[in-house]
Amino acid sequence: MTIKDLKIIESLKKVRPKDLVYSGILVFFMIIVGVLFFISTRFISQNINKVFSYEGAESIQVLDLPHYMLVAKKLGITTNTTPGNTEVPVAITPSREAPEIPTLPTETSETTATLNKQTLTIEVRNSTTKKGVAGILAKSLKEAGFSAPTTRNENTPYIKTTILVKESKYDYAALLLEEVIKSYPGAIAATTTESAPFDATIIIGTE
Repeated sequence: MTIKDLKIIESLKKVRPKDLVYSGILVFFMIIVGVLFFISTRFISQNINKVFSYEGAESIQVLDLPHYMLVAKKLGITTNTTPGNTEVPVAITPSREAPEIPTLPTETSETTATLNKQTLTIEVRNSTTKKGVAGILAKSLKEAGFSAPTTRNENTPYIKTTILVKESKYDYAALLLEEVIKSYPGAIAATTTESAPFDATIIIGTE
């Protein structure tokens, strides 16, 4: 072992543990600072266009070139600039017009408008024990514009008031039902055979 080695060993013996702790903390701190500086420099260089840009009145992003050059110079970033106009358009957002909403045509029922109530033959039957209800309904139908119905009693009792209309005249069913439900809300409509003596037969039920 040489004299130089002995001196080194002697120097190491004089080193105290707390001296190594301070040195280690200092080195660790310098490493952290270096890493943060590297990350921040890279982030700024990648996003410098966004930092020094602003949107104009016409949705055009313009680069603030003087500030861009100043920061780039401090960070040591190489830039390629074009002399002359300092406002460099970056992106243009085209304006979009609201789509037109088509209007739907209003549906009209031409069939109902062309029906002639006076041509429909009607019979009103009473299947209940109440007297005079067939005549009352017949009067209401006549006042609503229908031809004067004939009336009689029905031997078979019905629970619901039923409107029987020939298939060839079934377009009138809605008009009849509209008037009948004013007195009998539970009324229903159905078709009957073409051989029936009347175009429409209304049988008043117990409900």
